[in-house]
Order: sequence, then C-alpha cells, then structure tokens
Amino acid sequence: MRIVAALAFLLLSNACAADTARDWLDRAADPQLNLRQREYAARQVLMLADSSASILISALQGVGSDSGLRRQVAAGLLGEIGSPQFEAPLLEAAFDKNYFLSEAAAAALARVYSRLKDGELYSLLKKGGRDPGTVPGGVTEGDDWLVLSTGQARHRDRIRGIVMRGLELKYHDSANPMPDPLADCVWEGLLAADRDLRLYSIDLVPRTGSSLASEKLAALLYVETEPKLLVRALRAMAEMRPPQYHDAVRRHVAHSDPQVALEALAALVAMGYDELLLPAAQGERAIGSYVVHPSTPVRRRAVELLAESKNPGALPFLTQALFDRVGPNRAAAAKALGELGFPGAVGGLSPLLGDGRPDAREEAAVALAKLGVVGVTARMIDDLQGDDMPFRRAAAEALGRIGDVRAAPALEKALGDPDAELACLAADALAKLDRKQSGPALYRLMTGGGEAVVVDAARQSLEKIYRDDPGDTPSGWEAWRARNKL
Repeated sequence: MRIVAALAFLLLSNACAADTARDWLDRAADPQLNLRQREYAARQVLMLADSSASILISALQGVGSDSGLRRQVAAGLLGEIGSPQFEAPLLEAAFDKNYFLSEAAAAALARVYSRLKDGELYSLLKKGGRDPGTVPGGVTEGDDWLVLSTGQARHRDRIRGIVMRGLELKYHDSANPMPDPLADCVWEGLLAADRDLRLYSIDLVPRTGSSLASEKLAALLYVETEPKLLVRALRAMAEMRPPQYHDAVRRHVAHSDPQVALEALAALVAMGYDELLLPAAQGERAIGSYVVHPSTPVRRRAVELLAESKNPGALPFLTQALFDRVGPNRAAAAKALGELGFPGAVGGLSPLLGDGRPDAREEAAVALAKLGVVGVTARMIDDLQGDDMPFRRAAAEALGRIGDVRAAPALEKALGDPDAELACLAADALAKLDRKQSGPALYRLMTGGGEAVVVDAARQSLEKIYRDDPGDTPSGWEAWRARNKL
C-alpha cells in the first residue's frame, strides 16, 4: 500500500512539475512580456529540466500549439540544456519551412554539437550526419530519422555547416589548437558549395593553429566574391595579422561594398599600416572617413574600429559621430569616448544629456562621469524621478554604471515603482554600488510578495552585495537575515 501511495505521489509530482514547466514556457514565449520577464521564465523552465525536456520537445514539434515563437523558444532552451538526446528533434526542426524556427534549431544544435568529443565531430563533418538508423549514444532504432540528412547533398552540407558552428563554439575560447583532422575539415569547408559551411569554416581558420591558416585565407580572398564571406575572411585576417599577405587584403580596399572595404582597411591597420586609420586629407580613404558614410552599419563599424585603436587622433572623428542621425550610433560614439578617456570629448558629450534617445543619454552620462564631470549623477537622478519611463530606466542603468553612492536613496525609492522593469534595474544598480546600507530595502522588496521577476532581481542583488548565498529555503534566508542583522 505504501508503495502504491509513493508511486501515486511521484506521478502527481511529475504531473505538477510538467504543468509548471508548460506555464513558464508560455510566459517565456509571451510577446506581451518584456525581455527580463521572458528571460526569467526561461530560467525557470531550465531549472525544471528533468520535467520539462519532454514538454520542450513537444513544443518544438508544435504539438498542441501553432505558436511559432513558442517553438523557437523551445529550441533555444533545448540548446541550453545541450543533451545529445535532443539532436533528432532539433535536426528535424532545422529543416522546417519556418525560417526563424529553422535558424533557432540550428543554433541549438550547434550548442549540442559543441559538447561532443573531437572524434564525434570529425565523423559528423565527414559524413554529413550519423549512420542511418542510429541516434546519439549509438542506440539503434527501427525508423531512419536521418533520411533528410542522408537523402540529399544539400542537406548534408547544411548539417556540416551546423556541426562546424558547434566546432567554432567549442574552440572559440580554447587555448589549445584543434587536432589536424578537424583542421582538414575546416580547409575542405572553405571550398564547399554550401554558403553557411564556408561561413563557419572561415570563422574557424584562426582557431586551427596551423601555419597554413594565413595562406589558405589569403587564397580565398583572391577568389571569393560574396561580400558577407569577404567581411568574415578579412576579420579573420585582422585577428591573425600575417604581414606577408597584405596584397591579398589591399585589393579589397576599393571594393564596391563599403563594409568589405572598411574591413580591408581594418585588417591592414592590424598588420601595421597605421596610416590607414585616420585620413590625412579630405576624401582620403581611411577608417576615420567612414564615420560620415551614408550606410548606418558602416558608420557604426567605423566607430567600433576607432575605439579599438585607442588612438588619440580619433577624437575629432568620434566627436563627429556624436551627431550621427541614428541614436544607437551616437550611443556607441559616446561609449567609445568614455572608454578612451579623452578629456577633449566633454564639449561634444554634454549636449547628449538631453538627447531624445535613452541609450545615447545613458552612454553620455556614463562617459562624462568617467571623465570627472561634476553634476552628472544629479542629472541622472532627475531623469530617474521624471515621468518618461524609457528615460527613467536608462537613468537607473546609468547610475549603476557610474557607481556614485549618492544615487542610492533615489534608487531605493525606485525599488517600489509599479513598473517591474524599473524596479529590477534599480535593484541591479544598487548591486553595482555594492553598498550594504541598501540591504534592508532590497530585503523588503524580496519578501514583499511582489512580481516574481522583481523578487528574483532583489535576491540576486543581495547575493552580489553580501557575497553570500542563503540557499532556497525560507529558513536559510531567516538565518542569513539574522547573521547580517537586517
């Protein structure tokens, strides 16, 4: 009788956990919620991984729902869990007619593959899929679920591209070069017909640790014609900096696509041709001259490259970018000037404190504070206490990044705001101030029975300030409270 009762309790618990996982998944895919709320819901699904795996697979396959966003979110979460057992349903979704679902499944598959051993990756790259009738782990099934991968060369190349993407994830931050057999797969990928396979092979060239890397990439620069692939190849060249192949790079400085031309200049500067960073005369082709280019992404990339150069001569060009007609570009220029610490930038940055874009105003405030300008904190507190919610949120983020403890009272007051996103940002900012005097206010927020995402933000901030994890139980928090005298 006890065994029956125990089994019944277990089944009931599993059913409740499954219902909970479905509920959190619905929230994670709810477009009416803000990004933080959706991310919090997604984390809750991951915490129920054992119970939610089958729920996620069903959602990925569209069972009981026609929500494309829900299927995409399910794909992403399966990638986060990263179990090889998810390969089959993700592979099927990677060939779905819905482009966004297909891309989400491909990205998730790449994360699964990044956890495989080198030998398994090599086998997949050579075959373009597993042997028919097998699933990850070598278990044989009656159904050949990989027909779509073995039926057509196009599908095999698509899978190789995804596996190559997983290989790039595996070796992206690795100090060890990849083994020669895998490097050979990279060289083969550079010449493949499939565009994605070539794209991810290019990204892997600097990771090979091979003396052939520069030579292979230089050869590609002579024959490749697609702008996107050329951009990636030139960025890889800039990372490796092989001076002996400057001719292969220089031929693209006058390319008709401005993004290709700009990346060619950046690669040459990385190789030591510093005169191509800043134009010496009006109309001269150099990275600095692109801050006024008609293309928005080109202007943005020019700002990024000037910031990376850390060259004081970039000041007038970055100051010019502060007047860009696109808000994110102004924000990027302000951030660059703050990071570079150019005192001469104060005059250009100051007007951005009244900019019509919250992100530009935030970056200008942080930059001016770094440059030692007085009164920036007070100005951001005014924004925080204003009526315009986007600017209030930007001010909360700026005050946390500025790190001035004089902002603490205003941020503590913002913890009680009915806007959940602002309350969360205020909690984040207080954590960055690292001020234990804010502990009681954060603790009240955490225990006040408010929205789950706000409670979670308060908890995370308390843990960052006190560097102490109380655990998940109420008794653990009570002991923590007594220990810290809150």
